[in-house]
Amino acid sequence: MAEQDTGLLVYGIVPSDVEPTADARGVGDPPAEVTVIEEDGLAALVSPVPLDQPLGRPADLAAYKELLDGTAQVAPVLPVRFGTVVTRPKAVTELLAGHHDAFLDELAELEGLAQFVVHARYVERAVISQILESNREAGQLRDQIHGQPQDAVRGQRIRLGEILSQAVELRREQDTAHLVEALTETTVSHLVRPPSHEQDAAYVAFLVELDREGEFEEALRGVAEEWAGLANVRLLGPLAAYDFVDQQRLRS
Repeated sequence: MAEQDTGLLVYGIVPSDVEPTADARGVGDPPAEVTVIEEDGLAALVSPVPLDQPLGRPADLAAYKELLDGTAQVAPVLPVRFGTVVTRPKAVTELLAGHHDAFLDELAELEGLAQFVVHARYVERAVISQILESNREAGQLRDQIHGQPQDAVRGQRIRLGEILSQAVELRREQDTAHLVEALTETTVSHLVRPPSHEQDAAYVAFLVELDREGEFEEALRGVAEEWAGLANVRLLGPLAAYDFVDQQRLRS
């Protein structure tokens, strides 16, 4: 492949003493070798990519995340937005030099930390049943609709849908607040993500000390037990701190 046809995909920024392991692989088929570009105490994880082939395959994103998440378990890393490609190494050193002090500060803040994401989703039948039992108007509308032709009770159906949607949204706010409160003592920071589905009960990213991962998971198990039968809880991590870095600066 001619040199002008090749760019560099930038994965993340790490301290300069961090080096890729021998088995570290980037995007591509076959996977590209990951190397570092250093600049005054900082380094960027990069790999060659063809400029005439767009990124974005599921396998590309999986390779990007696998490299960053693996790095985050042993060293602080600032993820660079997926798909950031430069045509020359100098562009990477200019990025590192241009934000040198800020990058060093952020890496110091992330030392020993990783991101975990808690994603909880309601069991639809269970949460709707609770709403119908606790909301008088919703219960009445359900009785009016039962056994009737759809066209004959269209207005009641629309109104019931509005009540259920509003009730789920309120319940989500309450349950998200409860989750955050239950995990606060075992976390450094958190960020509430927008719901990814109308039945989401909570979707929150947490920054956690790796030394306290067990305490964090134990606290989460307590919440999951409380929600048994009402919501299913899924934990992702440890991950790179995607939600806790300045992505705007990392694109500049």
